[in-house]
Amino acid sequence: MKKRITSQFMTVLLLFSFATAEAGPMREGWDHGNAGDSYAAEFIMTAKDLVQHLKTLPSTELKGFKIETLIGAIETTTVRSEDVLYYEDGREVEGINKPEQKLILINRRMWRENRVETETLHRYTFVLHEYLWIMGIDDTQYKVSAPIVALLPVKNYDPSKWWNPLNPVNYLMLNLVYNSGACTLAGTSFNLAKTEEMVMVETKGDCGDDYRKVIIAKSSLTAPPSSGSRGTFHRFQIAVTDQAGNNLGQLTYEPEWGRCLGPQTGACASSGKLLVGGVEIIFWLRP
Repeated sequence: MKKRITSQFMTVLLLFSFATAEAGPMREGWDHGNAGDSYAAEFIMTAKDLVQHLKTLPSTELKGFKIETLIGAIETTTVRSEDVLYYEDGREVEGINKPEQKLILINRRMWRENRVETETLHRYTFVLHEYLWIMGIDDTQYKVSAPIVALLPVKNYDPSKWWNPLNPVNYLMLNLVYNSGACTLAGTSFNLAKTEEMVMVETKGDCGDDYRKVIIAKSSLTAPPSSGSRGTFHRFQIAVTDQAGNNLGQLTYEPEWGRCLGPQTGACASSGKLLVGGVEIIFWLRP
């Protein structure tokens, strides 16, 4: 059974002593970049937008690679940024790719220059160039990426626009870790347009000791100027109790910035499987 939380549940949340959400991004990294690394997030967003444009081209124009392979590279490659980036010979470079590590490093100083509208084509070429090397395709002197991007009807994609939020999530998939089959736990939806939401979800059926109550509070904060991003971000505080109200576990989770911001053709998983109090949780952005 799913209920919207009233004021009585505020007391329950306070009992769990949730940490106060400060106005700044968490710094721990997830699979595809760092939560507070806005440069990495912009790079990934540009790659996702690029994929949508590439789908408009005939496969014969893609110089021997498949879009599905590019999507796979975007999903499995870690992107990180550094203030300034130098190659082994001392030259400052825009990016360094390390295919064996599934890693792309980008130069923040030079990326800031690429944000302007007049650099749109170059920005797309640079992003495709880095992922081509990750895919094992020789793109020396942009011999593959430049001709492809030149064919795209690219408009002025602006990575510095105001995002609300930077880390969109509108659905939490919930499952019991141990389930006899007689007890079930449904997922719950959230409204992207709302800055704060509180939801409680309970198991239903013949649960016995498998009974779980999941209490979720969503808060919204503004990205600080130091992050380099413009917009808000959401943070989720989750607590799990048993039927007697005993606290079985809690967590605070901030979905990765930029993970699901680019144009999506379907649902986007914003997290891996998180476990708390005998409950599996996956954050999603659904169409």
